Amino acid sequence: MDKALVKKSDILKIKYKFFINRIVTYFSFLLLPLLIQKTENLALFTQCLILLVYILFMGSQWYLFGKEIDHRLKIYYKANSSLERIIYRLLLGNIGLILLFNLFSLLPAGFVGILFWGFFIILGIFYSWPTRGKIIEETMVSQFSEIRYLDAFEKTILSLSVVTFFITLPDFPLFENVEALKLYLDPYEKVSFLIWNYLSFLYYPFQQFPKLYNLIWNFHFYFIGLGSFLFAFYCLLRYFFSRRLSMLGTYAIISSWSLSRLVVNDFFNAVTSGLPLVWLWSVMWSTRSGTYRSGLFTGLIFFYLVLFNPVYILLMPLTLLGVYFGFLPKKTVWFKRQWIKYNVFGTVLGLLIAVVSLGDPGNFSLQQSSILSLLQDAVIRKAFFIIAPLGLLLIFLYVTNLSNYLLTYINLDRKKLNEVLFGIGVLVSFGFLLSPNFFNGLAPLWALSFLALFPIEWIFQSISRLRSKRNLIYGMYILVCLLDSQMENRIRIVAKMFLDNESLKYLIQY
Repeated sequence: MDKALVKKSDILKIKYKFFINRIVTYFSFLLLPLLIQKTENLALFTQCLILLVYILFMGSQWYLFGKEIDHRLKIYYKANSSLERIIYRLLLGNIGLILLFNLFSLLPAGFVGILFWGFFIILGIFYSWPTRGKIIEETMVSQFSEIRYLDAFEKTILSLSVVTFFITLPDFPLFENVEALKLYLDPYEKVSFLIWNYLSFLYYPFQQFPKLYNLIWNFHFYFIGLGSFLFAFYCLLRYFFSRRLSMLGTYAIISSWSLSRLVVNDFFNAVTSGLPLVWLWSVMWSTRSGTYRSGLFTGLIFFYLVLFNPVYILLMPLTLLGVYFGFLPKKTVWFKRQWIKYNVFGTVLGLLIAVVSLGDPGNFSLQQSSILSLLQDAVIRKAFFIIAPLGLLLIFLYVTNLSNYLLTYINLDRKKLNEVLFGIGVLVSFGFLLSPNFFNGLAPLWALSFLALFPIEWIFQSISRLRSKRNLIYGMYILVCLLDSQMENRIRIVAKMFLDNESLKYLIQY
């Protein structure tokens, strides 16, 4: 803030320095695909690191684009945590660019290269152009400042989460053309062509390297798809639990062997099955935001979900009715109507995509899914989830006020708890009656992890003055998650992709 009050000559120096630093950094990352041309003989592992850095660079553009949408539409909101603000802007910017890039795709194919480089060059100059506001305002990196205040246990579990997430990578097949990859990812053709158009434009510089082009698509779905799910789940947990327990619940999912098996055996289902949780978190964020303009985001989330599976459009009417009549009790009728109006843009786009996809009746066929068997399998493979039934019992006693003794040790946001129970109830009901897409894959994992944290929260609150005992219990649960994470098997799986020697690939299987 002090930099905004210095004399004009000094502020000009600051602006020049800001512009040069930003423009050099921006184009250093934007031109990474050109580096690939000079390093074709590098090991696959090194090339994968370059691809990952490029994806992270694009993620920063989504954040800035989402921030610009907030600024232009004057969307001012309350966030429950700094990480929640990040995931909101990432998703908003991502969806905004999906719409924009698909408009670009309407032009002749010969203009794709010009549009790509022209758009990102203009974007880089715009984001780098120095103004007092840009110099003073927070950056995306500053949102992670709370990492500095993590205690030893939290730093440990954060490190374990990052390492486990990276070694859970499956052995991606390297196809020679993108059509084979589409068939591999989406054999039933449920994904909208808008997603494929978006990825084709976003990673245009890699098209001349077929294998790397296929690989960066897979990386996009893994790091962006699963990453968004994990961030959204953490943000959902923060409405009820401390940062420490929220990190433990997220690590319980990452370290689950069920997650690794799902990613290896049915990779794309692992990505899309986490989308209903993103929907549930977006509703919780919107009702807490304090602004009716947050309806724009929830509407766009409907559109985003339908792009991957049209069956998710069934969540839309129940969400609008639930929020209007139940989740905004202290808001006026005018406020609720304005919230509905801001949802219209995204919901109409979602309806159009769903109508186009109605040609496949299998998406909406009545069928029963073995939800109990999914839950049972997840509990068998993860000891941490075995206390989930106890968590369900505690929630029942808390909601029904049957135990005054329990109420003295647990203090939860009843409104947010009702929203989560509503969301889980909708997903389980639709998954059992309509389509297994609502409650399969990752859904049993996050539901069990959410329930399993309640008994731990009750224990922590009952011994709140005994910090050493709480640390001991917390460390014990970290070990429980770590011991059955099958780290050695995960390493074997990911090593297959990077080892060139066939004999070594054969040896690590045993």
